[in-house]
Amino acid sequence: MAEAQERASRPRTDKVLLRTRGWQVADINASMVTETGAFVALTQQDDSAVILNCYQPGQHDDMHCHPKEEHVFLVWKGRLHLTGVEDGEDVVLAEGQFAHIDANYYYRLHNPGPGPAVYCQFRTVPQKQPKRRIVLFEESARGKRTSAATAAPANADG
Repeated sequence: MAEAQERASRPRTDKVLLRTRGWQVADINASMVTETGAFVALTQQDDSAVILNCYQPGQHDDMHCHPKEEHVFLVWKGRLHLTGVEDGEDVVLAEGQFAHIDANYYYRLHNPGPGPAVYCQFRTVPQKQPKRRIVLFEESARGKRTSAATAAPANADG
């Protein structure tokens, strides 16, 4: 997942319709990939980027966060099941709906189907990159505590 998202951070100049010093214009419909899962970088400025997340039915990523990046996911096609680790962070979004996720908040994207889904991702680009751009929940201190707490009762019965 991380490698594909890192590749997506580079703009795809072949999909940009217009580029000036201050503008970049792209076509979502011409850029989306619905035959396979893909991350398609559309545009990038100094402080922000636009990427298409193209997911097949059932495809999902791992619970993760971005330490210094905010993300907005606009459902362009299909549906998005978005879950987090805080109470109430579980929603299914339809076309035209979006979620705005603050930096350091964990989330997981999932296409519940039945068809392919395309999410237009708008993200901030930090001036100073963190040590890790993507942090998996299972690798975080909180994730390890959660894992240990759920494993402890099973071990106690053992």
